[in-house]
Amino acid sequence: MTDESTPQNESSKMQHDKGYRDVFSNKDSFIHFLTKYIKASWAEKITEDDIERVNASFVMKDYQKRESDVVYKLKNENVFFYILLELQSEPDFTMPFRLLQYMMNLLADEFKNTPENVRELKDYKLPAIVPIVLYNGEDNWTPVRSFKEYTSNYGEFGDNIIDFKYILFDLNRYNEEDILTTHKLLDFVFTMDLKHYSRTIEDFINEYQRLVKLQHELTDDDIKTFVLWITHALLEGKFDENFEKEAVAAFRKGDVETMTYAFNRLVEREKVSAMEIGLNEGRKEGGVEKAIIIANKMLKHNKPIDEIMEYTDLTREEIERLQQ
Repeated sequence: MTDESTPQNESSKMQHDKGYRDVFSNKDSFIHFLTKYIKASWAEKITEDDIERVNASFVMKDYQKRESDVVYKLKNENVFFYILLELQSEPDFTMPFRLLQYMMNLLADEFKNTPENVRELKDYKLPAIVPIVLYNGEDNWTPVRSFKEYTSNYGEFGDNIIDFKYILFDLNRYNEEDILTTHKLLDFVFTMDLKHYSRTIEDFINEYQRLVKLQHELTDDDIKTFVLWITHALLEGKFDENFEKEAVAAFRKGDVETMTYAFNRLVEREKVSAMEIGLNEGRKEGGVEKAIIIANKMLKHNKPIDEIMEYTDLTREEIERLQQ
């Protein structure tokens, strides 16, 4: 987003990832991603009955918990294999090694949980794993795509070294026309997320209004997931308790007023946050003068008196005098 919106810090990135994990927990969205965007021929006959979401949290040797974002176990033509989907908002040059760690943990778990008398058979094979990176960042993705390229002097050893190549889906190499050839939940999410780092709040509102007109193909569950994605990915999940219910109803009715208010509140929250920083400094110095400065700024932005009292510790009478 531009400077009218919230910069993507670590907390907002986690919210963004959570929004995507919710979307890809929807089996239909995951299959749609494989067939439309990855164009995987091996996925064309996959149905929702063929796939199972896998819990894939691992603790690596450095004792830091690393969580692969989405893993599905699929059955295709009597062969089980895994799809590992990693979500990225910025280039990560360690990606080949990270993916190798995830894959080795999946394979080790599969091997351990296979009966010994089965895994020792001549025909026993480990499942295949297809690694995919979904990237929605601003910069070009420049990390190497194959593991051998992450290995020193790999050309000297031919086929005698570890190698695999991950699939890269770079969202921002697409345009809206390509995405909205279909109107599924994932298409709506990708449309809203497209070049999110350079859009203004007004851009998001206009996009939302467009999508409302196309929402007749979405189920009630799709709409709920879409609204939740917006709250997590674009608005950091910071909403009143009843907002989700109101926003879902508003989307179904084609009423954009509720979401417009939410987007605008995101901007206002940043302004108030800056005011709070100034207020805290004022309190440290014991300066009532700074509290009055903060109160004047909040009055300028039409903040309620009760809210100003909370942030400044000024009395209602003091604030009302400032209005005169």
